Amino acid sequence: MPLYEYRCSDCKSQFELLVSHEQADDVACAQCGSENVRRLLSVFATQRVGAASAVGLEEFSGGAGGSCSCGGGSCGCH
Repeated sequence: MPLYEYRCSDCKSQFELLVSHEQADDVACAQCGSENVRRLLSVFATQRVGAASAVGLEEFSGGAGGSCSCGGGSCGCH
């Protein structure tokens, strides 16, 4: 089951939920119970081929995927 990130438009809290893809847009705020929430674009980690541990965004080179490299809270895509 995927982990989704949300932000409540009413109380401005951010939270994560494990929900099925079919129910990803039908959630209520974990803080205030409002159904006025937006799903956020999540950041993810990747694993290098042959590596035993996950690689964080700070170490992601983005070599094969294009010229975009994100890390440290900012994105190099223009």
